[in-house]
Amino acid sequence: MKKYTLNSTPIRTANNFGINDIDLELELPQVKNFENVMIITSEMDKLQINKIENESLNLKSRIGLEEINNNYSLNIIVPKENIIHDPIIINCDFDDENNCLVDNIKITMEENSESTFILKYKSEDKEKAFHYLKQETIAKENSKGKIVIANMLNKSSDSFIAIENKEESNAKIDYVLVELGGKNKISNYYSKLEGNFAENNLKTIYLGTEKDIIDINYNIEVYGENSKCTIDTQGAVDDECRKNFKGIIDFKKGCKNSKGIENENCMILSNASKSKSLPILLCQEENVEGEHGVSSGKIDESKIFYIMTKGISYKDAKKLIVKANFNKIIKEIEYEDLRFEIIGIIDKKI
Repeated sequence: MKKYTLNSTPIRTANNFGINDIDLELELPQVKNFENVMIITSEMDKLQINKIENESLNLKSRIGLEEINNNYSLNIIVPKENIIHDPIIINCDFDDENNCLVDNIKITMEENSESTFILKYKSEDKEKAFHYLKQETIAKENSKGKIVIANMLNKSSDSFIAIENKEESNAKIDYVLVELGGKNKISNYYSKLEGNFAENNLKTIYLGTEKDIIDINYNIEVYGENSKCTIDTQGAVDDECRKNFKGIIDFKKGCKNSKGIENENCMILSNASKSKSLPILLCQEENVEGEHGVSSGKIDESKIFYIMTKGISYKDAKKLIVKANFNKIIKEIEYEDLRFEIIGIIDKKI
């Protein structure tokens, strides 16, 4: 086991708050071939998909875990003027023989293209899994994309997700990040809105139970004029889970008339669970609009009591409230089968 300091915030606060980064004791696994990847879409002919063979490069990301080589790489291009209606689904299934995946997935949305990607990582057996994803998106002028990343690993696994994207003028990228699986859930998101009228929306749900560790580090930099960005995070922590949320919207010089909204809501389901939040707005430009808010607290007992008057148990009433908070983000996922899977996992974990 080795101690790693990961997911450092670009803006530091007092060390005694214990939120600038996360210290983890990890034993990195031996990386070998991962065979259980399936790409599904009815419009494969409209895409350029290149799997990079025999690549064994040190995977570097803003998470800071840089001592492990990747074992799966994809370079996906959505050509200009192409509108792909069917989602591109990338299923990665972990089992006894495929329990370590370090993947590097790059998506390029060329001019005037549209598409939706769903990256699903799932393990149903008891074997501990290790997953480390670096996902990069380049959105060129007038492109539109949605990317859903679903972590549904088993409760003993490690999950590291590092996302980076750049957007040109009039580009729009929506992300939905589902963080349900793993003992350690570490995520890092960096977005750079370079062009005018660019838009970036990040929506996340997370759920921690037992002794899970959740560390979330989001940073959106706005450079172009009349651009928009949102961070909407809905979560719940139970048992002895520890969660850190760090979110930054950074208005850079030149981004006049841009707008950014940041919100995190964490439901605390037990007396032993802990939640820390650090929302930050930075501004180097006039005539911009920024909002941020954080709420953290226990579920209103009066709501639970009201639901129980309908003949529903305390446990099921708590589940209903959590799912109601998550639902506005879950419904953003257009793939119905995945929505049902997510709801099923929430039912089992709470």
